[in-house]
Amino acid sequence: MSISAAIRRMLAAGLTIEQALIAAEAFEAESAPKEPVLTPRQARNKRYYERLKASEKRLNSDDQDVSDAGAEPSSPDGSSPTPPSPKPQSSIPPSPPKGGSSPTDVDQVVTAFSEMARRSGLSVPRAITASRRRSLLLRIEEHGLPAVLDAIERIGRSRFCRGENDRGWRADLDFLCQPKSFVSIIEGKYDDRPLQQSQAPPRPQSPSMQRHHEIHARLKRELYGEPDDQFAGTTVDLAAGDFRSH
Repeated sequence: MSISAAIRRMLAAGLTIEQALIAAEAFEAESAPKEPVLTPRQARNKRYYERLKASEKRLNSDDQDVSDAGAEPSSPDGSSPTPPSPKPQSSIPPSPPKGGSSPTDVDQVVTAFSEMARRSGLSVPRAITASRRRSLLLRIEEHGLPAVLDAIERIGRSRFCRGENDRGWRADLDFLCQPKSFVSIIEGKYDDRPLQQSQAPPRPQSPSMQRHHEIHARLKRELYGEPDDQFAGTTVDLAAGDFRSH
C-alpha cells in the first residue's frame, strides 16, 4: 500500500491530520531498506574502495584544470588561434635505409664481371638469380661499388684465379659474391707474386777463404805448370822422353 493511500484510510478512520502524518512517517521508516551489517573485513574493504574512488576523482579534476589552463585562448574576434610553427628540422641527415644499393649498381657489376671473364677466359654468368643479386647488393652495401669493381679487376689480373693452380680451378661470379672470398680478393690474397730468381747470387767470400784459394792456385801452377790456352788440361814436356820399343 502506498503512503498516500494509507493516509486517506487513517483520515477516514477518524484520525487527525497530525496523527496521520506521524503514522505515515513511522510506516515510511519501517518500509525503508535497512543497511546490511558488515563484517570488519568488509568494512575495511569498503573504506579502501571509497578512498580509492576519492583519489581518482581528485586526480581527474587536477588533470582537467591543467588541460584547461594550457589550452590556447581564442582570438577576440572569434577566429581560430594561429597554429604553432613547425619544429625546426635537425641538421643531422637521416641515416640511409638498409639495402640502399641501387639495382643499377648490380647490373653494372654483372656487366663488368662478364667483360672481364671474356678477356680472361673465365665463366661468363648467364643467370642472375635472386640469391646472386641479393649477395651482390650486400657486397656493394658493405664495401661500396668502387671496391666491388676493383675486386673484379684483381680477379682478371690473378693467374691463380684464371686457372694457373694445381687444381685448374677458376673464379666465377659466385666466388665474388661470397663474403669471405670477397675480403680475400680486395686484401690482395690472390694477387700475383713476383717470380723468384732461379739461382741466388754468389755469396761474397771472406778474406781468409780468398787467401786459401790463392795459395791453392799457386801450388797447382808450381806442380803442373801454366795451362795451355788451346788445351783444357795441363801440358807435359815430351822432348826428353825415350819412346823406343823395348
